[in-house]
Order: sequence, then structure tokens, then C-alpha cells
Amino acid sequence: MDNKAHNASGDQRNDHWARLDAFLQTDPRDAGCDEAMAMLDVYAELLAAGNDPSERFPDIHAHLLACGPCAQGLEGLLSALTGPASSRPGLS
Repeated sequence: MDNKAHNASGDQRNDHWARLDAFLQTDPRDAGCDEAMAMLDVYAELLAAGNDPSERFPDIHAHLLACGPCAQGLEGLLSALTGPASSRPGLS
């Protein structure tokens, strides 16, 4: 087996381990993308009104902390509701 083929299969195995590790570190409260996207407008409106939606929706909060695309969707909604994110608190 040449080195290129060996490296490709080694990288693939490492990718599987990395994906497994990420899965095992998933917060059990994580709602997942489908539920987060379904509630994203409500979550954004609560944030824009100065409320803390993480208390009411801890599963959505856990997901937004772990999922970059969904967190970006939230930022887009907040930007549409309140303007640029200049002085808005983050998700943490």
C-alpha cells in the first residue's frame, strides 16, 4: 500500500474517532437542529426583549452553544430584530 492510500485511510479513521468524540460530548439536553430552528424565532424575540430564554428553553440553548449554523441563524434573526450586534450580550 502506498503512503497516500495509507494516509487517506488513516485520516478517515481519525475522522470517525473525532465524530464519535463530538457525539459523546453532546449535551444530553441538546434539542437538535430541527427543534432549534422551529423555535428560533421565539428564542430570538425573547432575547431581543431582554429576557433570558435559556431558562425557559435549556434544550435550545444547549444546541445553540454546540451548533455554529443554528447560532448564526439566531444572530441573523437578532440582527433583523434589533440591528447590528454591537452591544448585545452573547449566547454564553
